[in-house]
Amino acid sequence: MTEDYAWSHGGRGGTTAVLEDLDRATGVLSAAAAEVDQAARALAVAAHVAAWQSETAPLAGDLARDAAGTATEADRLRQLSTALRVAAAAYLTAECTARDGLAWTTRVGEAAADYVGTVTWAHRVANGVAQAVGPAGLGMIVMGRNPLDLVTGQGTPPVSAWVNRDSAEAATRAVGERFDAVARTLAAALAEAEATEERFAVARITGRWEGESPEGVADLIARLSWLNAQGGGTVAIETVETAQGRRHLVYVPGTQDWGVTDPNPADLQANLASITGDASDAARSVASAMHSHGIAPDEPVLIAGHSQGGMIAVVAATALADRYAITHVVTAGAPTGRLTLPRTVEALHLENTRDPVPGLDARANPDVPHRVTVSQDRRRAQGPGRPDGSRTLAQSHGLPGYAATARTVDRGLSASTRAWVGGASGFLEGGPTQVTTYRPLTVPK
Repeated sequence: MTEDYAWSHGGRGGTTAVLEDLDRATGVLSAAAAEVDQAARALAVAAHVAAWQSETAPLAGDLARDAAGTATEADRLRQLSTALRVAAAAYLTAECTARDGLAWTTRVGEAAADYVGTVTWAHRVANGVAQAVGPAGLGMIVMGRNPLDLVTGQGTPPVSAWVNRDSAEAATRAVGERFDAVARTLAAALAEAEATEERFAVARITGRWEGESPEGVADLIARLSWLNAQGGGTVAIETVETAQGRRHLVYVPGTQDWGVTDPNPADLQANLASITGDASDAARSVASAMHSHGIAPDEPVLIAGHSQGGMIAVVAATALADRYAITHVVTAGAPTGRLTLPRTVEALHLENTRDPVPGLDARANPDVPHRVTVSQDRRRAQGPGRPDGSRTLAQSHGLPGYAATARTVDRGLSASTRAWVGGASGFLEGGPTQVTTYRPLTVPK
């Protein structure tokens, strides 16, 4: 564990130790050691018997040496069995430490700090409400200001000691095998509630700018921050001209509409549909933007997204794999454990252990060669460029923090992340680039 308090699992450079296999190998070696030891004993007895008779006496020395050599091999097998048993225990301990990483005293201290911070926040909010409905609020109205600023200005409470990825995963896991059915039922209900919304038809160009293409994963996160500020379900496509031809980076926004009247496709219904891998207006807007951009079938494509945008990136990469040469996906703070990806798509998943959103699907990302997951506990991280302590939900899920996690990848966190960055180097080499934005058009029903 580094001062960044970050680690990875999965990916082409990763090492997977299956504890069941280690235990099985330990048992096999132990049984083999016993059988070889028994053979050594039999050889020793044969050596003694041979020494008693003149016609077999010349063989006694050879039998004795074989018995000693066999006994030595039995000891080696026992030592190897013990070493494997110790390795299995050490791996389990290391895995628990990496996943959990907090002593109980640290947990108690964090919980106490968050409790005090939340109580303090509640007092500030109560005071803000009192002022907003009192003379101070009336004075703000007279001055043309919104008295609710006295309340909303208090920010959000510190809760990451008990509201985080692990607690969210544990809570949603309680739904059990009905998770997909429940999510699809809610998605259908929201779709029905949104029946009066306008629907988008095609994507149109809303603007473009030229600059330098990304030089690392942190630059991808910076573009997602810029994209979210555009609003309206805007999708951006960056085209890089290289000696090998054009490459495209598609940026997908996170959730922007939490209601049922706004036609923005980046809405709550898209969250519920995407978490199980189903199609949504948000995914269709990405497909429409890629079509409008004129991406050729043989031109490499990378799709990146934060939160809902990360789920949409995976869903779109899977749905469009036969139409486009989608080679890479980057997600930040997205629940993607239930989603599948073609083996031809190399995925990099960034997760903050204090962010509850990646745990909302009740399933960790699969540990497979073409998907590497980077976990970082930014509340404990002490590495360079740490932007926050990830105590509030806004800090834990925010893009500024995920930019810091991305920088740990750019610095070469692990063999898996280095392999992923190496494979995506064609998208991250810098140089002239052009970014075009697409905003879904709507048509009345």
